[in-house]
Amino acid sequence: MSDRPQRFTDAEATIDWLLDTVGHDIHVGAPLGLGKPATLLNALYARAKANPEINLKILTALSLDVPQAGSELERRIMDPIVERVFEDYPGLDYVRDLNAGTVPDNITISEFFFQPGAMLGNDDAQRHYRSVNYTHVARDLINAGVNVLMQMGAPGPDDSQFSLSSNTDVTLDLMPVVEAMRERGEPIWVVGQLNARMPMMTRSALVDAAMADAVFEGEAATFKPFGAPAMPVAEADYAIGLRVSSLLEDGGTLQIGIGSLSDAIAYCCDLRHNHNADYRALLERLNRSASERTLANAIGGEDVFERGLYGCTEMLVDAYIQMYRSGVISRPVYDDIDIQRLLDAGTIGERVDANTLAALRDSGAIRAQLDGDDVARLKQVGVFKAGVTYDNRRLDAGDGGEPIAADLDDDTARSQIVSRCLGDRLKGATLVHGGFFLGPNSFYQALRDLDDDERELFHMTSVGQINELYGNEALRRVQRRGSRFVNTAIKATLAGAIASDGLENGQVISGVGGQYNFVSQAHALEGGRSIICVRAVRQSSDGPESNVVSHYAHTTIPRHLRDIVVTEYGAADLRGKTDEQVAMAMIEIADARFQDELRSAAVSAGKLRRDYQVPAHARNNTPDNLRRLFAPEKAEGRFEAYPYGSDFTEIERTLIAALKKLQGGSHGKTLSSFARHAARLATLPASAEPYLERMGLQRPRGLRESLYARVVALALINDGVIDSDDEPGHDAVDS
Repeated sequence: MSDRPQRFTDAEATIDWLLDTVGHDIHVGAPLGLGKPATLLNALYARAKANPEINLKILTALSLDVPQAGSELERRIMDPIVERVFEDYPGLDYVRDLNAGTVPDNITISEFFFQPGAMLGNDDAQRHYRSVNYTHVARDLINAGVNVLMQMGAPGPDDSQFSLSSNTDVTLDLMPVVEAMRERGEPIWVVGQLNARMPMMTRSALVDAAMADAVFEGEAATFKPFGAPAMPVAEADYAIGLRVSSLLEDGGTLQIGIGSLSDAIAYCCDLRHNHNADYRALLERLNRSASERTLANAIGGEDVFERGLYGCTEMLVDAYIQMYRSGVISRPVYDDIDIQRLLDAGTIGERVDANTLAALRDSGAIRAQLDGDDVARLKQVGVFKAGVTYDNRRLDAGDGGEPIAADLDDDTARSQIVSRCLGDRLKGATLVHGGFFLGPNSFYQALRDLDDDERELFHMTSVGQINELYGNEALRRVQRRGSRFVNTAIKATLAGAIASDGLENGQVISGVGGQYNFVSQAHALEGGRSIICVRAVRQSSDGPESNVVSHYAHTTIPRHLRDIVVTEYGAADLRGKTDEQVAMAMIEIADARFQDELRSAAVSAGKLRRDYQVPAHARNNTPDNLRRLFAPEKAEGRFEAYPYGSDFTEIERTLIAALKKLQGGSHGKTLSSFARHAARLATLPASAEPYLERMGLQRPRGLRESLYARVVALALINDGVIDSDDEPGHDAVDS
């Protein structure tokens, strides 16, 4: 019997054990995102900082830390939010030192996926970044010499198990590797932290506690998990969501990621399914080209999701819970290929009856003369009750009655089998396969609130199973029919190449993650399509900038894997098209302000004929037209900035939006606006008072606070929240 795991209720004692057991050369592999054991990592990091003889390397990804204010104005709005939203989440000390440039020489932090944009300009983080496909992480961790695997999970139903909770992704792929290394006597240790506030996921997420060498548990190991607040959904996001929702095949498969765009897609799918007439009317008003309508008719639709969608996604996000609640995510898949094929063909249903047994026999999935393997399989999928047993060509129904001949060709025996042995429903249904999860606090609560049967529908499993086809490929192909792999990018070129994870100068924004895997999978699956979503315009400090570009010196997805690109202005079908057709399609979904420049670049590169003219419909690709499209909908309470709620108050949401717009505008425009309203801002508008009160600026003291108060008022005026001619309130400087 294994003596694993050693159990600790104190982080320092756990680190004492680790150093005594492993020594001072420690290479830690930790999950991306939520599954990092922050308490243990901080304790280990502190030991290494204090002792230069410890050689510590941490290999991980998506290191989540409490946001830090970059200015006094940011601090005023952020501090109350941080205290309320993150509570006792400890953060990650190594991230703070990375940002400060104070990581000691004996410690190396190497990530394969950054929190988007967090490490731009950070030389230490950029130098040690590893560009790794998600499916190769397990292999590369071992090859990098990792000798300690550390993960945070949740307590299991009893002490013999614990739940991997948010991160089954790489851990399940690593488990057989760890066991093989242990058998060969190679040094590797597994250390867990059990956080009682993490959602306990089941099925593949429940693992034997003996897989861990040590476990840190109890009150000291428990804290509020990092909650990523929902981001506001802009009109551009909703326009993209509408277009994407019309490209989804009823009865198909959906993969999406985190962020405002996934919320927009979920919202528009709900609209399609539950408010179909309104959905169709809105699509009619959307500026869609003939080619986009043709594409939607060919691969998607506008009808309700009668058969529903199945989710297969590396990242389980709140949008899937929302689509489950709205009835969109409702197509179950099963891990028995014959059951899956018969369900897809409509030959059987999820309710078990005599037809279920006959269909399995007729298809050759089971023998007419049942044997022990047949009976075990029928019990596993729920066709037979759990109490049915097989012995010497006879069945015991477990009801105290006479044994039954295990012969489906015998009418009498078959009648007895049907009446006494059949279960009620198929077992093992999955609505969503996920590899890891991350989202707002309300999402974690929704996972915790699932009843036992519902929780089984959300099957956390390995990234290797989700992001690839090989390994039980036949089953995966059957399950993933009508796949739509929806991902986001920062830039798309006129050649259809995609930049998602980095800038032209080589700086890494985030990481490739699983994007390449999903794009490749879309090309490999019959009926599969990759949909890359790009917001047409980025608002920079110098004004609007097109995200559809003639070329870009960094590529995440090469042009030869081009498929569908969607902006707020259209959906471009690029698969199998010529370079000229691709260039035209991309220009026609770009913002109208940049189309002529893109056209000239394509002509100069010899990719577009000189007499090409941008179609009239594409000249309507403007933010004003988007606003006009959504204005009546918003007036009726639809397409709100936070469709699924927010961690922020209404005043905070207004302040964040207004200040973000002010910050995102050009410096010249901001100064001009400030000068225009300078005289009026000498006395602060009374309508600004609740916002200024939230910022602690309702009675500004001194010139600094006076300037902050006027900046806030200016942001509110520019955003139309208040009027510059409103009744005056307090002076900008309190006497």
